[in-house]
Amino acid sequence: MTSSYLDLRGRNHLHVLAEENDRFIMAARAAGWSSEVAACPGWNAAELAFHMCKVQSMFLGMLTTDTDNPKDLPRLQRPESDDGLVDLFIAGATQLEHVLENTPDTEPVWTFIGPQPAAWVKRRMAHEVLIHRFDAEIAAGELSQTDEVVCADGIDEKFGVFLPWFGDKVQLAHSVHLHCSDTDGEWMLGPGAGGVTVAREHGKGDVAFRGPAQLLLLALWRRITVDEALDAGAEVFGDRAALDGFVAAFGV
Repeated sequence: MTSSYLDLRGRNHLHVLAEENDRFIMAARAAGWSSEVAACPGWNAAELAFHMCKVQSMFLGMLTTDTDNPKDLPRLQRPESDDGLVDLFIAGATQLEHVLENTPDTEPVWTFIGPQPAAWVKRRMAHEVLIHRFDAEIAAGELSQTDEVVCADGIDEKFGVFLPWFGDKVQLAHSVHLHCSDTDGEWMLGPGAGGVTVAREHGKGDVAFRGPAQLLLLALWRRITVDEALDAGAEVFGDRAALDGFVAAFGV
């Protein structure tokens, strides 16, 4: 699962990454640097922004040097001023976007789950900054709407990257069906050897979680609770406890 689950309306993940980089730093500044980030205990908006700088620096270093271990890269220094933090983020975003734009999708590159095509990094970074843009907006007190196709792709990317990475650390005793109500996007999840199995298909699970793609994505990343998703228009059918257990285990 390295490429888009759906057609991103003629765009690609680099387009999404560039847009989300802009939206992220605007949201972080609007929140106020001292604002707490609810999903990341102990972090404020400034620490969230510096985290994104470090992630950018890690992938940039692994793409442009001969090292095979990110621990060998120079340690990124945090700027002393807020303006310096903004400048560091923008510079890192611009450099990484340029390097990724000039790296063929099929070229093998380093990732934290082992070598993958460069398309994997383009997709991962697009959704990394999207989720943290949500964090910054939540800190500011107002979530903005996001393209439902991008959100559905984000759900698929989370399953494709993190279920294999977690392996048997995430278990399901029941089957779960997720269904986006505002765009194409359905997944069946169930128990399997060594973890959770996932298939892009319609089916009947022990529990179904249906709603706008953005609500499902936010709930799966535990940026909102399932109850908050329900209050905003999502629906749960069947064994609610099975859904809650899966979200709790997989919602990092």
